[in-house]
Amino acid sequence: MPTIKDVALAAGCSTATVSRALAAPEKVTEATRLRVAQAIAEVGYSPNVAARNLRRSESKTIVVLLPDIANPFFSEIIAGLEEVAHRAGYQVLLGDCENDPNRAQAYFDLLPTNQADGIILMTSKVPRPLLQQRRAQTPFPLVMACEYIDDLSLPTVCIDNRLAAERAVEYLLSLGHERIATIAGPSNNPICRDRIQGFEAELQRAGLNPRTDWVVEGDFSFLSGYQQGRILLDRPAETRPTAVFCHSDEMAIGLLKAARDLNVSVPAEVSVIGFDNIGFSEYCEPELTTISQPRDDIGRSAMRLLLDILAQRQVPMQQTLSTQLIVRDSTARAPA
Repeated sequence: MPTIKDVALAAGCSTATVSRALAAPEKVTEATRLRVAQAIAEVGYSPNVAARNLRRSESKTIVVLLPDIANPFFSEIIAGLEEVAHRAGYQVLLGDCENDPNRAQAYFDLLPTNQADGIILMTSKVPRPLLQQRRAQTPFPLVMACEYIDDLSLPTVCIDNRLAAERAVEYLLSLGHERIATIAGPSNNPICRDRIQGFEAELQRAGLNPRTDWVVEGDFSFLSGYQQGRILLDRPAETRPTAVFCHSDEMAIGLLKAARDLNVSVPAEVSVIGFDNIGFSEYCEPELTTISQPRDDIGRSAMRLLLDILAQRQVPMQQTLSTQLIVRDSTARAPA
């Protein structure tokens, strides 16, 4: 196997210069960089990245913890953060917590052993003592994306979930709907509580009292949307909601199937709004009106924030990104 000495000999420089060109190319001249690069290609040298990172006490690995890796919502976020990480010379390790708070422990244990440099956390279901223990590190290499944890200050990239829910309900009200229900996500999730607060606040501003039996809980999945959709829609037309705001596109698509099975026309008899703007939302029938989250930007921003922390730069504690209402075919004026 070619060694760094072979590269130095081919490039006509010292091994120290070759090492510097590889580790800190900005510290050598362009001519030297080009000469070393050509020598590496000629001799077929492959640097031992793992050994080099070990000597620096770096792994060049970022752990990304997800609540459910099968959820298509996360795909675009992962693509965004992967791109930023790759450009910075980092690799990404995905960890699926499967909504189990204790599964995060093994991934957090990679930090003190230098097997990972930092964590991007996309779930609030992490044991609080674990986070409090890790926060003793300075700097604390962790960023939250999408979700947050009550009463715990961490660098976070998110949207304004309450405002997004208010906009969804405001749009339904503008179409003449007054009998509006919601299929919410888990009540122990802070972002779902924010969306319920926005839903109820906008109804109250319009002089409407939210019905507690029309606030039902799912788990973001197709199945829970279908099950809760049947509960909301399997009743006479005069006693069911004319519009439903769902906390995820998956639940909204599940609701569309429930409506089809119950012969309830969407949007003629019931309008449906989802949340996230996942790829399926544009290809279901009817196409889904939804709140679009800037998922690629969430991923990019979260990774940049973490890289800034690792570089010991000052970072904001919260970045709030904008959402957009995407109007498609699943919403219409309220039935007369």
